[in-house]
Amino acid sequence: MVSSEVESRFGDAARVVYLDTTRPEVQAQHAEMIATIKENGWVYPVTVIDGEPVYEGAVSYPGILRAIQSKLQQLA
Repeated sequence: MVSSEVESRFGDAARVVYLDTTRPEVQAQHAEMIATIKENGWVYPVTVIDGEPVYEGAVSYPGILRAIQSKLQQLA
């Protein structure tokens, strides 16, 4: 699972949160992102890093890890 790999590689600097967009509370809390996903016709699952969608339609664990590494380097 990608969350354990993220924790192993990045410690507390990054975390993985899985959101089920069919749940009403998730829809309420993340309405803007869900609307953006729908408006752009993106296919779930959508990977969002620091508020920016980076992948859609499939989960690429190596891609996600590279994107997290890149984001952390930008923030350093």
